Amino acid sequence: MKQVVHIFEAAAGFEGYEIDGKIIEICISKDEIAAMLQSYDPNDFNSPDIVTCRALARLILDALNS
Repeated sequence: MKQVVHIFEAAAGFEGYEIDGKIIEICISKDEIAAMLQSYDPNDFNSPDIVTCRALARLILDALNS
């Protein structure tokens, strides 16, 4: 299953913007990546499905909350 590997404070520049925040490193298996991308359609506003969205959102929010 997906897991957060590292969270650390960072001040970094990205494309001309300075961002003072956190960098979250997430480890997702290649099989899970393939499954998520297979069902993802960037042209469909309702893609990915709500279950995938909720799982990814909870992973990120739990990491930020830790």
